Amino acid sequence: MLTEDPNKLFTAYRIIGTKWTIHILCALSQGPKRFGEIFDNIPSISEMILSRRLKGLQDDHLVKRTIRTRPTQIIYELTPKGAALAAFIPCLMDWDTKFQNDTTGRNKDDH
Repeated sequence: MLTEDPNKLFTAYRIIGTKWTIHILCALSQGPKRFGEIFDNIPSISEMILSRRLKGLQDDHLVKRTIRTRPTQIIYELTPKGAALAAFIPCLMDWDTKFQNDTTGRNKDDH
């Protein structure tokens, strides 16, 4: 299965392996947000980097940027493609919870 098209794995890694992508997808998985709301949800990210990452995620068709009028607001939200990718974030968090602090390579439940 993994050997059918190894380029698919590289494509996924190129997207999710970029620093801050998972954080941005996680923030937007909670619903549409303005730039400042995303920025407030991600400690340690600079405004410049957030802006670049959002642009990159738009280019990858994972995030949609909408300009609303009266009052003027720019809203970011996940596309269906972005939501499908963000659906894996809880699995990654569960994996970390299950194996954090494990240096033996064994599952916590395998005692």
